[in-house]
Amino acid sequence: MFAGLVPLVYFPADDRAAAPHRAVSTALRGALTTDAPDAIVFKGIGYDIVAFVLAALTHPRPKIGFILGGNAVEPELAAARFVFAESGSQVAAVRAAAGTGIACRILPKFVDWTVADRVHAERQDQAPHYDIINVGSFEARKNQIALRPFFGRFSIALVGGGETLGEVAAAAAGHDRIRFLGALPNADVLAQLGRARLMVHPSLWEGVPRALIESLACGTPVVAHAAAIQGRFGDGTGVRLVGTDELGTTVASLLSDPGTLRQFGEDGRRFAQREHGAHRLLEAARHVAEMAAG
Repeated sequence: MFAGLVPLVYFPADDRAAAPHRAVSTALRGALTTDAPDAIVFKGIGYDIVAFVLAALTHPRPKIGFILGGNAVEPELAAARFVFAESGSQVAAVRAAAGTGIACRILPKFVDWTVADRVHAERQDQAPHYDIINVGSFEARKNQIALRPFFGRFSIALVGGGETLGEVAAAAAGHDRIRFLGALPNADVLAQLGRARLMVHPSLWEGVPRALIESLACGTPVVAHAAAIQGRFGDGTGVRLVGTDELGTTVASLLSDPGTLRQFGEDGRRFAQREHGAHRLLEAARHVAEMAAG
């Protein structure tokens, strides 16, 4: 979006082997204290780097903002002047914890619409490769093992890698219609999403995952656990949020009704076009400048 318009500078982590939540950068902290920017926006909250930087900032402190992921309320929220959230429920949690004076806005997701439009056009003339697709890192929270009841019943593609991949692969052994595609570049992820009839996202906890919106952009509707997804998705959004005990019956019912499934996917694509992408992010960028100046 901002290529050639905004200079980017990367700073090394002090310990490159540290987990992302634990990584800090003395070089970054030094640059921020020296340059004294008007505003600092942190991507995420609850990371060690946040407290590490905030502790070094002297008065007058820059205006502090956060782009929230799954977590909305952490001790560092007390420093915030403005917040970008993933959902209305996050906005409510922020205001309950930090007061109504904090500026909040829901941040749209980036979608590469050039690729998504091409993928959607291609799927009109091609038979689907998979009944079900799942996109996400393999970790306990993502809960891909909950797809096991579908093994042997449907063709399934899983995109991503991680610590629980071996467990899921072992459960899939002996079923020849399951493909583990590994981690893929974003354009390839969208291509695979467009080859599936339905995304099934059995995660146990999320904010609003970008893969969900990207699936809608490609015309592939989504079924996910209601308790896990923080966003609100009603009629006409291409997303069906269900209880954990309803996942199997909902997925089977949708896959058995091609007409309803196709309309469900087109509804989701229109929703994604309306609510997400660079045009909405540019609006948000203007808003962050206004909030930082306020």
